Amino acid sequence: MPFSLEQRAVIDPDSVAALCDMLVACPKHVPTPLADLSALARRLGLGALRVKDESQRFGFGAFKALGGVLAVFAELSHAIRQQHGIDAGFAELMDAEHRKLTAGFTFTTASSGNHGRSVAAGAHLFGSRCVIFLPHFTSADKEAAIRARDAEVIRVAGDYDEAVAECRRQADKNDWAIISDTSWEGYECIPKSVMRGYGVLVHELLGQWPQGPTHVFVQAGVGGLAAAVIGYLWATQSVRPTFIVVEPESADCWFQSNRLGKPAPASGDAETVMGGLACREISPVTWPIVGIGGDWFMTIDEACVLPARRRFAKPMVGDPAIASGPSGCAGLAALLRACADPAARGALKLDPQARVLLINSEGNLGEPLP
Repeated sequence: MPFSLEQRAVIDPDSVAALCDMLVACPKHVPTPLADLSALARRLGLGALRVKDESQRFGFGAFKALGGVLAVFAELSHAIRQQHGIDAGFAELMDAEHRKLTAGFTFTTASSGNHGRSVAAGAHLFGSRCVIFLPHFTSADKEAAIRARDAEVIRVAGDYDEAVAECRRQADKNDWAIISDTSWEGYECIPKSVMRGYGVLVHELLGQWPQGPTHVFVQAGVGGLAAAVIGYLWATQSVRPTFIVVEPESADCWFQSNRLGKPAPASGDAETVMGGLACREISPVTWPIVGIGGDWFMTIDEACVLPARRRFAKPMVGDPAIASGPSGCAGLAALLRACADPAARGALKLDPQARVLLINSEGNLGEPLP
């Protein structure tokens, strides 16, 4: 089916190029590499295998840096426009001239770690206060990285979805601005802004790989990254790639939603080593992209994670090494499983004509390789 107005209302590729131009003002911004794993591609019987390596994003170590920082910027620039009638770019907002206004904001979000670091980094960059709500399973290293960006941290005795609920309660009580990567009724604009930031990585990879992929294995938590990747490629490629959405077995909200044809909760408790994907519910705003545009939905078990991380870290001769966290390697774990199953390989057409794209969504931050 065509990429229609319903999809464009969620992901608009035309808005991403301007964002890329603006990012030139950020001293830490450089496009992340697109690694060519040609030796592994040959071993798996594929035409090509490339990995967009977000472990090198901004020196931050995860694709989430594109979402939270840019969404904080969007909120502050909107406030300056409303109050002063001027457009402040990225460089101008980092200048002390606007600190009287930006210091009056408190930004907050719930996160399993990386999105919280990104929101904290954005608030710190522009001189605003920040409060981050973390679920019980977030590592101490990720909490320390959030605090290092001058954010306050509140631990919730529950999972990610319970952290989201507590964040919403506290934000409503204290008049804080929520920068969430998941949506709910009446709250869609900011998650769309976050996903617009994620679109930067897709814009970059098409410049690095003009031929583009025929297959995309993309991991999904609430669906923000998957929506950005699927939406951008669906809208811009003359031949639409096959999209395989990957989740942990215990956090299979997209798999269950696909089975029912509407948003549905996960079948498990979302307890998984893949902390960035430990979500029991999808972000509803992403349904027109991921729910309608996803071709296949696939789960992986916990035993798949460590072998995939090791394959990235200790590659075949000629392939570059990639530092990956448990969530970052999910696409590779799914690809390896699919290629080992003749029925799955045939159904997905993983053959010598297949050009496969993976997203290493995070490095091994706080999750050293055993």
